[in-house]
Amino acid sequence: MAHHKRLQRLSGSLVMSAFMSMALSGVFSLLEFGISWMWLQAWGQSILIALPVAFTLDMVFGDKLRFLSARLADKAARDWR
Repeated sequence: MAHHKRLQRLSGSLVMSAFMSMALSGVFSLLEFGISWMWLQAWGQSILIALPVAFTLDMVFGDKLRFLSARLADKAARDWR
């Protein structure tokens, strides 16, 4: 069971960091270059930098941030009533 949880956390971190690094690097490089071949090249290069950074940050801070997010959501739900 512990192996399954670890694999689930790794795959979750990989999926989330891949999505966020592709989305954010795409948006910010698009704002910088506009739609062009240069934008695609810059986007590809920035993904190669952003993905390992995002994955590492998620592995280091992800559990604490998810815990904080759950507490904030619980507090908001209590206060909403």
